[in-house]
Amino acid sequence: MVALRFASLFLLYTSLTVLATKLPSRAAAAKGPTPPPLNTWAENALATVIKATSVSALDTAFDAVLSQDVTIAVNAMSLSRADYIAKRQSQGFDTAAKIVYSQALEAPTVANSSAAGEVALYFVATIGANVVTSSMNLVIGQDTTLSPPPTDSRRVNSINQILTETS
Repeated sequence: MVALRFASLFLLYTSLTVLATKLPSRAAAAKGPTPPPLNTWAENALATVIKATSVSALDTAFDAVLSQDVTIAVNAMSLSRADYIAKRQSQGFDTAAKIVYSQALEAPTVANSSAAGEVALYFVATIGANVVTSSMNLVIGQDTTLSPPPTDSRRVNSINQILTETS
């Protein structure tokens, strides 16, 4: 009888030990999900901006992407954040808007980290009758001024964009 109890306890201990090695640690669980790589984050963020179907959706998209202190140059001309948003608004809204990336390059600030760095995007966006062909260089960093801090606090700190637009 004692041998049977010992065997049962040993089996239970072994099962719990094996299970514990397969579970994420508390530290890993507290961190939350792993953020996507910089180029994926940038592509998704830009797609949200391009595919916005209203002024409020566009404002929400830009707030989730651009730092409040972003510096912007489009075709070598400086633009304020508000002017850049107005430029996108002037392109109109289209539920069928699409963006096709031909290339995306990333250079993380810290090797093997997706927290901050630079991203270069090459794309063609179609918004209604407007076709935008562009190369866009982004500097992305953690925005510590956001309150409360969002799950992903990456924001674009700098944009250098070259584009042509036809309609």
